[in-house]
Amino acid sequence: MDAAPVIQLSDLDLFADCTKGELRTIESLTTYLHLPKDRVLVTEGRPAREFIVIARGTARLSRHAGGDELTLSDVGQGEFIGERELLTGAPQAVTATAATDLHVLVSSASEFHSILQVAPSVADKVRRAFAAEPADLDTAA
Repeated sequence: MDAAPVIQLSDLDLFADCTKGELRTIESLTTYLHLPKDRVLVTEGRPAREFIVIARGTARLSRHAGGDELTLSDVGQGEFIGERELLTGAPQAVTATAATDLHVLVSSASEFHSILQVAPSVADKVRRAFAAEPADLDTAA
């Protein structure tokens, strides 16, 4: 793990509209991790426990269907994983695996909800992304 983030929170679109005070609070509610390629971030069907923001690198989203693993999409810098499940209480809808080495910001469920409380711009962006996601992720591209 790296000791210091390779990117500032304010450089990520999700946090770009936050005040300095909000950014300080968000920093205290996230853990910065460097993860190697092929590391599984979340697993389809398991309980949702974390909100993950990609700071650098790419993660691949996949889902099992009929015994096959289908790649749905890749997510990269500034995109995030886990909001749907944490907002609804549903189990993980997809498996997310590091397609490259990743630098991520991770928040627990309670930290995620705290971020939404203290940063209205983040809450708005997360809820807009949630509303835009297909309900059936098998159709995601």
